[in-house]
Amino acid sequence: MGSQWEDKSKPHLNIVFVGHVDHGKSTTVGRLLLDSGHIEAHVIEKNEKLAAEAGKAGFGLAYVMDGLKEERARGITIDVAHKEFYTPNYYFTIIDAPGHRDFVKNMITGTSQADAAVLNVAANDGVNAQTREHAFLARVLGVSQLIVNVNKMDISGVDWSQDKYNETVAEVSALLKGAGYKPDEITFVPCSAFHGDNVYNKSDNTSWYSGPTLFEAIDAIQMPPKPTD
Repeated sequence: MGSQWEDKSKPHLNIVFVGHVDHGKSTTVGRLLLDSGHIEAHVIEKNEKLAAEAGKAGFGLAYVMDGLKEERARGITIDVAHKEFYTPNYYFTIIDAPGHRDFVKNMITGTSQADAAVLNVAANDGVNAQTREHAFLARVLGVSQLIVNVNKMDISGVDWSQDKYNETVAEVSALLKGAGYKPDEITFVPCSAFHGDNVYNKSDNTSWYSGPTLFEAIDAIQMPPKPTD
């Protein structure tokens, strides 16, 4: 299925999705690709059926990126997956990097290829070991542009709370400042990748949020300056 924005002559960027295991990286990528018209709904339906049969109901979106049999069985990303993705301004290669600590070498491989990163942080869980590790690695590996997906805003106990979102933003901002980023230059987006809120489509659950969707934030990334000899 082709995207309405498909054009390989557009400026090309690599974008990596990072974050702690189970904070929704692969589901976010799957949702982004589905809702922006890069994949068809029947692919997700087929994946959801496979996921349910494997005792992993709800992993249909993640299966778009988690292709290896072992990844699907364990419900985590092991290897680095790539997918083409188009926005009005750019032609992207999406890199979905593993969040599990056992696979950090693979995550470094993915991030070292990236021009920008989406750091996924679950609102019900906050900053974790791999959140820290990935934020520092992204900085060390030269990823200067970061977007934060405050994911799982729909989860019980979070329930789209603006206070909970602000708490998560404050916690992640402190981490990113320590890693060498400027938090006031970073876009934070309250999302539910599972339900699609603020990923591609604006959410009705965040009347208190006036910022961009994740898709819009990605499309607003600045082209990095070309290295000079």
